[in-house]
Amino acid sequence: MLGFVAVLMGLAWTFRTSLFPGLSVQWLVAPLALFLLGPRWAVAAVVGAALFAAGVDSFPWSEAPMRALVFGIVPIAIAWAVLTLVERRLPAHLFVYLFVAVFGGTLLAVLASGAVWRSLSTSAAAASADYWIALLILADGEAVTTGFVVTGFALYRPEWLYTFDVERYLRRPGPAG
Repeated sequence: MLGFVAVLMGLAWTFRTSLFPGLSVQWLVAPLALFLLGPRWAVAAVVGAALFAAGVDSFPWSEAPMRALVFGIVPIAIAWAVLTLVERRLPAHLFVYLFVAVFGGTLLAVLASGAVWRSLSTSAAAASADYWIALLILADGEAVTTGFVVTGFALYRPEWLYTFDVERYLRRPGPAG
């Protein structure tokens, strides 16, 4: 599973859309890796994805560590923090997991990653207001896609999700009284 997720993420990192010269956006897939593999293996998948993407000349080898950090480790850390907070503070309910932890965590993770990338970028395009519009569209799309995939796994293959506990989210309440 780790190799599959790393290649999937590496492929996603090779597909970038240029909105106009100097401004491009890409899928991260790192939050999805977190929900499937857990934080440690998701970071390993990010490293593999960065090596894969650099190996197919998507970006120079010298950028691989920074891209792994910004597009992989930062979103994984944000999504993990949201998931941990949700599990500690909110009720153990399937919809809370899917909408708040998965959708909300992915949305915040992509926005945080984009903000970090913008702060490190020297291009004038990244400083424009169009960058934020593109980032919001990308973040929403990635959050919805991650939510769909995680929902499918939660319903049909919950054992494939590291962060999904069937007893916690799908247990039936006992008899009253």
